[in-house]
Amino acid sequence: MLLDIDVSGITLKGEYLPPTIQRSTEECVKIAVCLHPWSWLGGNMNDPVLDIITESLQIKDYHVFRYNSRGVGGSSGWPSFTGFTEGKDLEAVVDWSLRYVQSHATSNAADITVTIIGYSYGSLIASLHPLMQNTQIKTSHILISYPLGPRSYLTLFRSSTYASKLQELIRSQDSNVLIIYGNQDEFTSAKSYESWVKELAELRKDGSLKQSQTSGHNSESGLVEQGQRGLTLLCRSGASHFWRGRHGVWLSEVIGKWLR
Repeated sequence: MLLDIDVSGITLKGEYLPPTIQRSTEECVKIAVCLHPWSWLGGNMNDPVLDIITESLQIKDYHVFRYNSRGVGGSSGWPSFTGFTEGKDLEAVVDWSLRYVQSHATSNAADITVTIIGYSYGSLIASLHPLMQNTQIKTSHILISYPLGPRSYLTLFRSSTYASKLQELIRSQDSNVLIIYGNQDEFTSAKSYESWVKELAELRKDGSLKQSQTSGHNSESGLVEQGQRGLTLLCRSGASHFWRGRHGVWLSEVIGKWLR
């Protein structure tokens, strides 16, 4: 179902994809908001990688929202160079999505889960989204092919802001973050990723969280125990930035296993 999402004084063209099975009652309302790659290189909500993971979300009873960021595919406004405006748009879209699902709900579920999913440049914007302050709403983040190598250029040299926002998110005792990348990424070297994930794992470790999990370089299996909270870092051996073929199948499966 195509939607017009009115936020921040602009209209974003979006799409709503309901859970595979429409249940008469829901114990927990699950919402996923997906962010596409860089609009300046043609990124939009119909990106193939977002298509790959959407079915896993729907099977897990998620209400999936995808949208074109400002200036893309019929969305009004103009894309920014830093991504900060898109970060504020994301917060507004999440609020809008919550209202949309609750207004169409057939039950008053006590628990609400919001999962922010960003692919490539979209993972930068996703990392800006803070944890929901409402304790009834549990917030998770999935960052796919985080563009560590070109991050500075993609954000008009605001790389330090994005780094600190991600660090802040990971340090939070209530965060639940899944980071997935391939060791054949065209934009970030395996060595750079390896150093980066070790730093992130140490951040989580420093938080002394009893339930955190850090998987480090998990080359093939990548199967995560459901319900585990904290930080999970997964590397797919042989996967590029674009998750083609069997790597895309793996990506969909591992996200499905990680989701609650």
